[in-house]
Amino acid sequence: MTSPPADSRLLAWLRWQRIPAASMNVRAPAREGVFATSYAATYVAAAFLIALLIRRGPLPLWGASDFPQDFWYAAILKGVLLLALPVLAFRGLGYGARDVLPGWRPGVRPLLPVAIAFVLGACINLNRLRDIRGVVSTLPPGEALGRVATGAALALLTAGLPEEFFFRGILQTRLERTLGRTAALVLTVVLFTAWHVPSRYVLAHGVEGEAGNLRSVLLGTGAPVAVVALVLGVGWDRSRNLPVLIGLHWGIDLLPVVGSMLRIPPS
Repeated sequence: MTSPPADSRLLAWLRWQRIPAASMNVRAPAREGVFATSYAATYVAAAFLIALLIRRGPLPLWGASDFPQDFWYAAILKGVLLLALPVLAFRGLGYGARDVLPGWRPGVRPLLPVAIAFVLGACINLNRLRDIRGVVSTLPPGEALGRVATGAALALLTAGLPEEFFFRGILQTRLERTLGRTAALVLTVVLFTAWHVPSRYVLAHGVEGEAGNLRSVLLGTGAPVAVVALVLGVGWDRSRNLPVLIGLHWGIDLLPVVGSMLRIPPS
């Protein structure tokens, strides 16, 4: 018996999906896809309006140094618009957790890759650790613990959880059912990247770009966010393991958010 050609094996590997989108429970792919895409586009405008609101009346949580930990951004843009409303709509359509967690069961073994993904994500921003340690050593233990714990919780509740739930679990799945895998991945990456840009254009300085300078924001924020979105999107396309993606995303945001809660100026 002859072995299949190498190019056939490569194509089979590229096309492999643990769970095809066609087998996932999506009741009205076209209608829900249009709604989710429209909501994602509207979210870009919401990010711009929230950024203007922060510029006029900032409400930093516990004196946080970076605007994503401002009340308007964390609670309203993320907590309400990207988590609460999509969850309510999702539940209102009769969906449940199993519809974004296909084949996943809680337990020690399934949690191991989540933990590994979290650690790998955190390693991306290890350069922040020295400053964090320095500030923690100067604070009372109770305050230091409270600020670190708050930062860790915010990184999960305002980044890892809502962004993966909506953009991968809801949006990309429905786009894949109607447009195909490649188009779904590309459009999700574009929409995910797009909502990061307006707030940075209004408020950012430093490595994420300079406010008012679109080129610097596209290079400092748009390009790295697009790369991360592509990795997360491919991960969802192939594995359908949302907890692993949440863990990876949580790890990526962990140290920057903790640093902000410790009032370390953004780099």
